Amino acid sequence: MVTWILGSDNSFHLLAVVTLLGAICWFITYLSKRSYRNLPPGPKGLPFIGDVRHAVDPIWLASPERKNEYGELMYTSTLGQGILVINSQRVAIDLLEKRSNIYSDRQRFISAGDYMTENLSFTLTPYDDVWRRFRRASMDSFSKSAVSRFYPIQNREAIMLTLGFMKSPSALQKHFERHALSILLSVNYHHPPTQSEDDPIVVALANHVRRLLHEMEPGVRLVEFFPWLRYIPSRFTQWKQNARFYYNHDSLMFEGLVKKVADDLANGIDQPSFSASLIKNQSKHNLSERERAWLAGDMLAAGTETTSTTLHWWLLAILVYPDVQARAHAELDEIVGYARPPTFSDLPSLPYIRAMVKETLRWAVIAPFAVPHVSTTDDWYEGMYIPKGTICLPNIKVLNSDPNVFGKDAERFDPARHLNKKGEEVKAVMMDGREEGHVTFGFGRRLCVGKHLAEGTLAIDFATMLWAMKFERPEGAVKGELDVHTLVRSSLTTRPAPFEYKALPRFPEAVALLKEALELYQ
Repeated sequence: MVTWILGSDNSFHLLAVVTLLGAICWFITYLSKRSYRNLPPGPKGLPFIGDVRHAVDPIWLASPERKNEYGELMYTSTLGQGILVINSQRVAIDLLEKRSNIYSDRQRFISAGDYMTENLSFTLTPYDDVWRRFRRASMDSFSKSAVSRFYPIQNREAIMLTLGFMKSPSALQKHFERHALSILLSVNYHHPPTQSEDDPIVVALANHVRRLLHEMEPGVRLVEFFPWLRYIPSRFTQWKQNARFYYNHDSLMFEGLVKKVADDLANGIDQPSFSASLIKNQSKHNLSERERAWLAGDMLAAGTETTSTTLHWWLLAILVYPDVQARAHAELDEIVGYARPPTFSDLPSLPYIRAMVKETLRWAVIAPFAVPHVSTTDDWYEGMYIPKGTICLPNIKVLNSDPNVFGKDAERFDPARHLNKKGEEVKAVMMDGREEGHVTFGFGRRLCVGKHLAEGTLAIDFATMLWAMKFERPEGAVKGELDVHTLVRSSLTTRPAPFEYKALPRFPEAVALLKEALELYQ
């Protein structure tokens, strides 16, 4: 039946006619508005259809070559949907921050948003009252001062990650994914540390993340291009049946995790977690049980793949630039020594490690555009017209490697660019003075609320792994052989192509000292 509706000759002709009529209506509207003659420059694409290359290959749209062709703003469209690529920090700040009141909506994802999460995913929630309540609640728990209560969790997990690497260094992806999920499970629900990537809850949550990201990939669902397809009854559309099933499935999973926290609180067990804060501050945030469950679940989902992917890029960077690793080792030896692994109390005295976090987030190609913003009203910028409903994509890689901001060597991985001349403190290199030193966390009201937790996790991970280990190229490896440009897409994120390396203990007592320190967090 589905094949008949969407795949027969007659249905194809009907689809073609409807699409053509829609395109003609859009084109007439386009011609009737003089404003459209003032759109930013960009590739024109085919008549009525527009430019579809970005739907097949988003990396094409994000390429620095597009900035060279079209400048700081590039406008294109697909089937009438306007897309604005922002290729400069100056413009991104002007639009997404200074005009955040009209550039903070989200792209509508029918499958992932309307059906699979019923718009309860904080990342995808429209710019409405639900989103505002989500944001207030999450900012209270993940502010710079509030995240210090999670230091013991992050310290413990950094040690577990390092011990896992020393035992089986070749399984880096499994180590990174287990590590990211274990931290976020503990932070969100005070869940015990997960010992294996095969832990049932780790598998279930990893599958949730993969499903959701898959549904958001450009071109995966035809309904995203032809929204009227959503009105086809569920019995004829497998994607809608699957989305509803997983919404109910994931809702029960998230609610069960929060209920465990609620039961602990009722029994006098009050351990720091995001869920516990949501429950205790219910009157302040006014979230329903399902909203609390999805907010906590989404904070976990949003941080899992990004953390894992960032660790991939960091490991590649220190292999490509061994001088960076050597300087980090020297700092750790001087400040921490060899008698114990580092802790959060050491980080203020480890400026190079902290700068390494900033540089990794700047240099890595984690997500070409992050999650899109959408304009909620017509706007004009420097004589260019930006229509209401335009999808706005800050070109993260281009913005993070702008030589006008980061210097002529912006393509090089160099944590020292974030230090002052004496190398004693982290400085702001961004044009607006933001302390992150990159734009990976996004802009304006959609800035990542978990950024302080993420920075702390990466800092203690880098410090602990480099304190215990030295990473080297395999014997016989050719200098310059590692490829930092070939990317492997994983849903909406990208990581480097597979590479070989060796992880060696820096001194004989490292494993024993790590195990001894781990006992303090049991």
